[in-house]
Amino acid sequence: MMKTTFKTTRLFGGEIREAASWVAHMFGYKAKTRFGRLVWYVFSTCASILALIVAVGVIAYTVELVGDCHSRRKQWRLVNSPTYLHSNDNQYVGPYIIYYGGLPYGYIYNTQKGVRTLTGIHWICKSSDGDSLACFSTIEEHKRGYFNRFTGEEVIPAQYKKAWIFSEDVACVMDGGALHFIDHKGHTTMDKKFAYTPRIDDYCFHNGLCAMQGDNGHLGLIDKQGNWVVSPDYSWITYDTKGFWLIQDSDWNYGLLDSNGQVLLPIDYKDIAIDDNDSCIYVWRLDHLNQVLDFDCNVINPCNFNDVEKMYYETGEYDEDGNLEYASANNLRYRTSEWYYGLMGRSGNIVTPPSYSSIEAIGPNRYQCDGPHGTVILDDKGNECVEKL
Repeated sequence: MMKTTFKTTRLFGGEIREAASWVAHMFGYKAKTRFGRLVWYVFSTCASILALIVAVGVIAYTVELVGDCHSRRKQWRLVNSPTYLHSNDNQYVGPYIIYYGGLPYGYIYNTQKGVRTLTGIHWICKSSDGDSLACFSTIEEHKRGYFNRFTGEEVIPAQYKKAWIFSEDVACVMDGGALHFIDHKGHTTMDKKFAYTPRIDDYCFHNGLCAMQGDNGHLGLIDKQGNWVVSPDYSWITYDTKGFWLIQDSDWNYGLLDSNGQVLLPIDYKDIAIDDNDSCIYVWRLDHLNQVLDFDCNVINPCNFNDVEKMYYETGEYDEDGNLEYASANNLRYRTSEWYYGLMGRSGNIVTPPSYSSIEAIGPNRYQCDGPHGTVILDDKGNECVEKL
């Protein structure tokens, strides 16, 4: 093999030259002319530099990869440490107890001790009356239990398929497919058990009463001994924060009970809404009359309507241009939120209930009213007239 020699400056040093020579021989290149040796030198030098850059890049990538892996493992050990507290989605459930509800699972953290006291939590729910025990559900088995929200420690193990918050020192739980009540130690407070129904979403006591389903499939109210205070005669019953019980029959009509289960409003209403801000009760009667009551169920607005307007009738006369002239009738027409109409006097007095689907004036004191029983003609006082259409 021909021995190739050449001169070069010391710009890159002897190491680059040796590497270039090695690369050139590796590719089997033999320089026979001065130009060939120049080309060979340039090519081999570039190849050596490129190989050096690639080697440095691979080493740097490997170092970075190892560093990231180590950092991730360190972070994983940190966030899974019982002393680590996440800063997002934290909720105080007690003076020193925090609930973290983020991913991958929730936990209870005691800030005084600096440790997690309960892990693997799906959700929690604390009582609105400040009870010491809060309800929680596990992630894996979705079982319910209770923990002390002042210490963060589990008090009643997660063993129930369903459980509700403590109210008035007792809590409703489902065990073996039936509902019963327990105290703060998990002991049963009454011998009676009841069937679960999704129609009741608040199995809690309010002023000593709790909604429950009877053997007949209807709903009523029981006391803490399991006795029926309000017989299970309703298809729906729920508690309002102002101390009322809303009830409903099988025809979807509404009524209202007070905090002791006494009837305030019979089931004679299409709907009932309790307005906390205005401290009033809106009722929609079966005759389509809307009224406003106070919290003692006294009527403060006998007719709550949405719109009132004048009515015009044809006079039978024509103006100079040949257009038929109209005049306004004596009474007004008002409309409820259900789009039923009634007659109202000019002074605002209610002449008829809103029992009609439409009312049109056909004279100064005559009104054509379309209702569920056909069409009638009424006068200014709401009396039916003998005129027939």
